[in-house]
Amino acid sequence: MTENKRKFEWVDKWAKMTGERARIDAKANKTAIVYRTERGWVKEHYDGTIERINTGENSGGEMREKERINRIMSLLQAIWEQQTDVRFNQLISNLQHIYSSQNEGYGQRMMIEKEQFGEETESSYLDFFYLEDKEWEAFLQRIVDDQQKDN
Repeated sequence: MTENKRKFEWVDKWAKMTGERARIDAKANKTAIVYRTERGWVKEHYDGTIERINTGENSGGEMREKERINRIMSLLQAIWEQQTDVRFNQLISNLQHIYSSQNEGYGQRMMIEKEQFGEETESSYLDFFYLEDKEWEAFLQRIVDDQQKDN
């Protein structure tokens, strides 16, 4: 037993280092990490706040409401109908850029692209994987409301 513990002790160290690296990345990219504790799953935000997920105490343990899909799609349709010459993915990209600029660069990720001859160029992209639908819906609703005011 002691021999196995020493033999695989590096795994514990590696796991701890991986967790620390994830925290650093989350802080640099203003995202969060998710991991399991003795009390259940938690989401640790880049600012250090920790919330329990997958419990009855928050939405992590329940299914998201199905009705949100029709509401969000209707909002997208209303916005798109005001810009009929824009392609769908172009519309989504434009909306993400607007959201990001209004929310302290939310979702912006920096990267370095290596070109054919080894030249490196700094670039960025948007990652909206963790944006909750309720926040996106509220943003879209503000745009539709503004469009209606202008008409």
